[in-house]
Amino acid sequence: MPLFQPRNRVEILRTMIARIVARSALVGLERNSVIYHLLAAAADEDAMQYFQLANLRALFSIDKATGSDLDERASEIQPATITRILSTFGSGDVTFTRNGTVGALLIPAGTLIAAEDSLGQIKFRTTVNATIPNASDTITGVPVIALEAGVRGNASGGTAVQLVTRITSVIAVTNPIAFAGGFDREDDEHFRARLKLYVQALSRGTPIAIRSFALNVKLISGQRVQFARVVEPVLPTGSFIVRIDDGTGTTDQFDSTFVAVDDVLLNPAIGGETSVFTTNKPIRDDGSFQFYVNAVLQIRNVDYVLNTASGQIELTVALLAGDVAAARYRFYTGLVQETQRVIDGDPLAPLTYPGVRAAGTQAIVLPAFAVFQSITANASVLGDYVASLVIANVVTAITIYINGLDVGQPVIVSEIIQRCMDVDGMYNFQITDLSGTFPATDQLMLPDQVARIAGGSITVT
Repeated sequence: MPLFQPRNRVEILRTMIARIVARSALVGLERNSVIYHLLAAAADEDAMQYFQLANLRALFSIDKATGSDLDERASEIQPATITRILSTFGSGDVTFTRNGTVGALLIPAGTLIAAEDSLGQIKFRTTVNATIPNASDTITGVPVIALEAGVRGNASGGTAVQLVTRITSVIAVTNPIAFAGGFDREDDEHFRARLKLYVQALSRGTPIAIRSFALNVKLISGQRVQFARVVEPVLPTGSFIVRIDDGTGTTDQFDSTFVAVDDVLLNPAIGGETSVFTTNKPIRDDGSFQFYVNAVLQIRNVDYVLNTASGQIELTVALLAGDVAAARYRFYTGLVQETQRVIDGDPLAPLTYPGVRAAGTQAIVLPAFAVFQSITANASVLGDYVASLVIANVVTAITIYINGLDVGQPVIVSEIIQRCMDVDGMYNFQITDLSGTFPATDQLMLPDQVARIAGGSITVT
């Protein structure tokens, strides 16, 4: 296939002049001649066409396309399957305090509060009606959501203290815990990488495929899998673990309903059954799982074998007619549950959840163990800058770096220093303590661990 080779203005003009001279009695062209200017104008137009064609070719490459052009290339490669992840709104809970304790006081839905960061004020609104009860001066756990999408909505604990909507006798508001869930719109670099990874994952069953499918999991709430890692055993067992994280270290969400109440799996048995399934899955394998036959506790790996991913219980001895099988357990919810469903597939929704796991293998989705970091540092700020704003940007830089690390990635001291020194207005930066180490040393993570940090764990003076 011939290659597209764009030509520039000089090459085009030179060729035109050569042809005119070769096919006429002319021996050359003066630069001020009419013919020369006509040829130059034509050469300019031809060169512009080559330029536009080169741009057009670039637009059809996922390596060079940007912005909406990259979105269009993605829609052509996998129509309606993989799209750019949009920004989400940060949210959390706040506490309102009033002056006095007499009577009930309504905090209506839509009440506005605000926090201050280096970019100015960011507002939040309450999402439900809340009431400070009689004989109390506070109400806790009032949910709020940011009015602006993106990471700015993840206000640090104790910073959302401004009352924008005035309510009679309400004198203070605060967020005891940092807000979470706010993410910026996926940039071209990450979207392009995820698109390529998805195309490679179409073969299914490979580690790349498993990781790619996991990275595309997103809940209606906006929470999504930001990081994923496939951990395979040294000796092949047919079973592997997928560790995931949403960027906050809080993906370990589970339900304890059946710890205290039996999940009746079969009542009564027809006789001859060798396997039963729990109502909910995947099972949180934390030692709480118990399986009973006729109210008699069975011994795991002796009387039965458990598949925590699918909730399947394989019995050593078949049930008898009239037997009752029941179980008590905790099960994962949220991202872990949805990711497990995406990887295993769902026979009841095969088009939405076709599955990616190879037959004969077992994929166990688990949250990455969050290893929360702490840092104490000294910062020197240039004289013509506002120290408090520069330090706030330093805290943001540290948070973005550590909370952007993938599963298993270490926390590097030099990386923290470099990112902090890149903040406008910084003169010098010294870490005095990193997660209990002095002098500060790199924090290594195991394959199932992920480093995370909260704003309240960063002290910069």
